[in-house]
Amino acid sequence: MRDRKLKLRAEDAEDLAVLAALLQDARAPLFEMVYQPGERRFAAVFRRYRREAQPHPDVRDGLTEVACALVFEEIEAVRHRGLDPADRERVHRLLTIATHPGRERLVHIHLVFDGGAEIRLECDRIRARMEDFGEIVAALEPPPFHPLDEPAGERG
Repeated sequence: MRDRKLKLRAEDAEDLAVLAALLQDARAPLFEMVYQPGERRFAAVFRRYRREAQPHPDVRDGLTEVACALVFEEIEAVRHRGLDPADRERVHRLLTIATHPGRERLVHIHLVFDGGAEIRLECDRIRARMEDFGEIVAALEPPPFHPLDEPAGERG
């Protein structure tokens, strides 16, 4: 598993949650994200942390990263907020991928980024794939720490 590259697909919300976990904190500039309306495809290239290769989730020493393509098919429309199309070089950090029902039969897939930015994909069904490619390298920077809003013992 240490040097293994992943190639996965998602066909429902549970599958997409797995991709979201693997892509948490993945980085991509806006120029690496594209919507191809003629092909009904949205694609993005990220640098993702390979946490699955770590012996323990809290260990950051030896963390590696790899380039990763994330592709969604059968996309009807793409909307965004908090992204400046003129600032294509700015790197955005993916926090999660969420799904919500849309109107009629549509499904909304939300790519949620740091700073409140979001891309919403509208589709009839979930058809996604994620594939690592290129060289596995030492992580260029550590992933951010995501503290909980409140300690577990203080929940009421």
